[in-house]
Amino acid sequence: MEEENRRQPKKNSPLSQMEEYFKNAPYNGLLSSIDSLFQQPMFKKTSIAVDLYETPNEWVVEAEIPGVSKENIKIEPMGDRLKIAVIDDRKTEETNDVHNYYRRERMIEGVERIVQLPYTIKKNRTKAAYRNGVLTIRGPKEAKTSNQIDID
Repeated sequence: MEEENRRQPKKNSPLSQMEEYFKNAPYNGLLSSIDSLFQQPMFKKTSIAVDLYETPNEWVVEAEIPGVSKENIKIEPMGDRLKIAVIDDRKTEETNDVHNYYRRERMIEGVERIVQLPYTIKKNRTKAAYRNGVLTIRGPKEAKTSNQIDID
């Protein structure tokens, strides 16, 4: 009997009091709203899904970027790497004459992805198209050149 009593938490222990405190109705709404805040992602999109493949003559990168206008997509070649960046800059303005307030917000969301290619990117021969939420970038297969400087 004594061993059974040791296993059960005491009703007035600080831990049980704290547990009871957080179960009360006025605080339950606050706690669940804080929980739901941390369960949501901070950005709509945290990563860009990418497929990289090659055909007999070219390499192809397909990136899924739905719901973005092509003006917000930036592609930057970096040797044998390709940087794809999406920046969504939104401005919101709201006025309410009844309650006499004015609200103006700016929100910038962004995500980027760097794709390592097995070939050197030739900017003037690389083409990109954006259709139905899929960005397709195609370039010729050019062997990687050494970027190392020889020592005399």
